[in-house]
Amino acid sequence: GGEARGAVWKTVWQGCLALGSFLTAFLVGVVFANSFRGIPIDGEGIYHGTLLTLLSPYALVGGLLFSLLFLLHGALWLAVKTDGPLQMRSVRSASRIWPVLMVTAAAFLILCAFQTELYTIYLKRPVLLIIPLVAVAALFMTRVWIERAECFKAWGSSCASIFSIVLFGVVGLYPLLLPSSLERAFSLTVHYSASSPMTLKIMLGVVLVFIPIIILYQGWVYRFFGGKVDSRAYAKH
Repeated sequence: GGEARGAVWKTVWQGCLALGSFLTAFLVGVVFANSFRGIPIDGEGIYHGTLLTLLSPYALVGGLLFSLLFLLHGALWLAVKTDGPLQMRSVRSASRIWPVLMVTAAAFLILCAFQTELYTIYLKRPVLLIIPLVAVAALFMTRVWIERAECFKAWGSSCASIFSIVLFGVVGLYPLLLPSSLERAFSLTVHYSASSPMTLKIMLGVVLVFIPIIILYQGWVYRFFGGKVDSRAYAKH
């Protein structure tokens, strides 16, 4: 009857939501990995490659890394917002994801040494090594807090690890925005890709006005929806 069809559609849409969320996280990782490694663009910014060019083994490992980072992050947030059996399941899931994430992160860092020039600036300025060290420390602290069932602290450490990993790549690229795998001279740089001074001033004004508004709004949202979700609420769904 209608109830059975409703259950089927519920399963279908839940599957679509899960798949769409996974692909989004995966493709974010693929984009970042290609940004670190470089893509075949010429001096006019024209791309010389195919879709498969962007799906190299290095890019796929980057996609897997970001998928696992967000999967762990989501499991920890679910643990923060729930209690009882669902919270315990979330903590167990996070505990199982963590070792797979660490192996993937190690593989990605090793591949970075052979596939990119990210480490060049860190070797020239060793003080910047604090960035990858913070990322590693945050990942290990995430595990520590998971074992102690300190869900919010584990989630905070997960935030720090994601931010540090992205920062590791951004700092390693500087002053490049997007390296060219054809010729370094074709790479897009911060200086040559910047907007005009007038545009930058306008953008700065927009940022100074709207960023505080967005922060205040997000703070209000988190305050309004603060606390844990009642188990009776999600049990119905």
